[in-house]
Order: sequence, then structure tokens, then C-alpha cells
Amino acid sequence: MRLTCATIAMCSVFTATSLHAQSAFGCSGLEENRELPAIEGKHGVFYRINTDIRMNHPFSAAIVDHLAELSRALESRGTTLVFAPIPTKSVSMPGDLPDQARLYGFDLNVATAVHDDVLDRLTAAGVLTVDIRQALLKAEPGKLPFFNSDFHWSAYGANLGAAAIADVIKAHPFYETLPVTQFTTEPVAEETAFSGMRRVLQTRCTDTLPEPITMTWNTQPVGNDSGIDIGLGDSANAGIDIFGQTADTIPIVLVGTSFSDSPINNFPNWIAQHTSLEVVNFAITGGNQYGAITSYLTSAEFQEAPPAFLVWENPIYNNLAQYGDQPLRELIAAAANNCAAERPVAIAKDRLSVTADVSGLDASDTLFLDTGGSTALEVDYTFVSANGGERLKALRRGERLRRTGRFYMPMTGLWPDGAQQVRIDLSAPFGADARLYVCHPLPHQEEKS
Repeated sequence: MRLTCATIAMCSVFTATSLHAQSAFGCSGLEENRELPAIEGKHGVFYRINTDIRMNHPFSAAIVDHLAELSRALESRGTTLVFAPIPTKSVSMPGDLPDQARLYGFDLNVATAVHDDVLDRLTAAGVLTVDIRQALLKAEPGKLPFFNSDFHWSAYGANLGAAAIADVIKAHPFYETLPVTQFTTEPVAEETAFSGMRRVLQTRCTDTLPEPITMTWNTQPVGNDSGIDIGLGDSANAGIDIFGQTADTIPIVLVGTSFSDSPINNFPNWIAQHTSLEVVNFAITGGNQYGAITSYLTSAEFQEAPPAFLVWENPIYNNLAQYGDQPLRELIAAAANNCAAERPVAIAKDRLSVTADVSGLDASDTLFLDTGGSTALEVDYTFVSANGGERLKALRRGERLRRTGRFYMPMTGLWPDGAQQVRIDLSAPFGADARLYVCHPLPHQEEKS
């Protein structure tokens, strides 16, 4: 006899009770949690529905083209971009996926094909791209590249990812020209990482969930017998010393998210270990897809001493088109630094705004505003057309980003004949020497426009 539910309410109770009974930790209603919907896999591994189980990652042809332009712009400064997209937990640890994943339409073959397609298109466009998924799939039995109850990788997974990045860097011809430094990495002790995800999941589980425990490591240059941690990979320490040596090229700068910024996984130091090159880490936790790389490329440090390699770590599910073309256009202009044409500005008495003539510019140009050291994180550009029409474009920096005081605004989204004037308003006063420049595209960029 076929059983049916008499009412929707009865079906809901039956389903919730069944899932609760199947859970190894007494979890129920995880998929209904609005804050972080998730499903429980095998061996205490949990997957986020909206990101880990997602199969379609927005990565348009326009984004691929912009990343290729960014790569070429950096190359014009002597820097090689290494784009390292972090794969989802589902395609990196498919063996622990529950059967329930199929109820959300998840198909491992499709998800893998989508991931590989992004990498293939970037590679075809000339972007040096790292296949970290393949590296994580080589994890030894019993060792998890990602934490059970968190979406970040463990030190073990970070090591695998760093080795894949190192293989790409060491295969590049420029690698042979760089002075190498041998490093040694020793285990320290097991530590428990902070996990906001686990805290959210625990509220719907009766038993204690697995903690994100990982072995921690200490990486030091060979010959450093002092026992003092030199702060390798920390932009707040190593970066200052290295940038003081303007005569030398910085081997590797790392920008990215909490995957790179968390000290517990030793990621920047693993890259140093596997490449035998110094690494300066500018990653920002909570900076989202553009926070760290924008902070770095708009900084005076980058302009004065571009690195040999710029490793950009970014989870593949972070949509690079979320804010339109402005962020990548800003990065391209900052990377190329083809901004010698200065436009005179009139500064208001309160030093919170400037006006300038921008006639004759087109959509391929970008305005570079050097605020002279302002701490502003918010900038509004009010463009005025020949007939008096106005359009507002805004730049917003998160509180966690560095206050570089340097902003790049593309002249896109305006009128066919461009704008005549612009008023730029800051959330903090201009510094003593505010200047406005026009960044013209490099020849290969102009052809694309």
C-alpha cells in the first residue's frame, strides 16, 4: 500500500522528524535556517546550500575579458597575475556529500564541468590560473582539506592549495631570475579555529558538532636560529621592511579573503615554503571579492614597487560582476598607472569637494583622484553634461580596507559625448596636495573598448 500525507503540515512534521533521526548530531531544520541554510553530509561534514551546493557561478565573458586586461596591465609593470579561485567544498570533498544534495538539483559532474569551464576560459584568455580543485582532491584518506563544520580550509588544505600555486609560479620563466630563500616549516600544536558557521549550525543540533581543529605550523627562513617569529607573510610587519628595500623586487604579494588572512592555516607561509620566495600578505578578512586587491593596487606601495607575482585568491562563488564593471576597471587603471595627464581642480573651502573640467574624455578613460592623504572611504562623482544633466557615480570602501586616499573612476555609463564637468565629494577632507589625473587605456585595452 502506498502511504500519502493527508496534509502538508503532516508531511512537514514527518520529513523533519526523519531528517532529525538521520542526523549523526541530532540536527534538524538546517536547510530552513535563513541565516545559513545547510545540509549535513557524511562523517560530520556540513555544506552550505547557497554556495557549496551551487553549481552555477556567474563568470561572464566580460569578466574574463576584464581579468585578461588586468593581467596585461600588471604585465606592463613587470608583475605576473596568478589568479587562484577557491573551489566549492562540494567539488573538493565530494565523497562526504549526502544523498540529500540531489534534492537541491546538485550534480557533481555538472558542478565540476562548470568549475573547469571557468578555469579553461581564463586560461584561454591569457590569465595564469591555478586549478586548486585538483590539488584538494589529492587529499590523503582521513585528512580533510576543509573543516567539517566550517567552509574554510584547514592548514592541510591550505598546504595543498599553496603547492598548486607554487607549481604555476615555478613554471613561469621569470621565476628563475628571482633570488630564492629556503624555508623550513615545523608543526607547533593543534588549535581550534573560530567558526561563525559552526556556531550557527549548532543552534539546530542537540549534540556537539565537530570543532574546526587543525595543526598549526611555524615557517622560518633556513638559518634563522633566533627562534623569533619574523612575521613572514604579515603585511603589517614583513611588508614594511620589504617595502623599505626599494631597490629589490618583491617576489610575491598575496591578496585575497579570509582563506589567505587566517593565521591558523599558514597559507602565505606555505606558498613561501613551496616557492622558496618571500611572500607579503595583503589579504583582508571580510573584504569580499575586491577589498584586498583594491587596497593593494591603489596603494603607494604597489605603485613604487610592483611585485614579481601577484597571487589573487578568491572563492569561485564570489560574483566579480556584482558591482558592475567599476571595480575591475579601477584595478586595471591602477595596475597600468598610465595616468600622467593632470586636470586642474578647484578645491572648496571646506576641503570636502573639488570640481574639474572633464570635457574631451570618453568611456575608455578613467579618472584617478589622489586625495593627498585623505582618510575618506566614500567618494561621490557628480558628472554634468553639456546641457546641464547630472549623473552620480559613487565609490565605497569598506571599513576594513586600507585608507589609501587614491580612487579610480571609469568614465563609463555617461552620455554619448561624455561629460563636461565633475564635482567630487569626499566623506573626509582632502589632504594638502589633491590632484586629479586622466588614465588613458594601454593600446591593447583601447582596442577592447
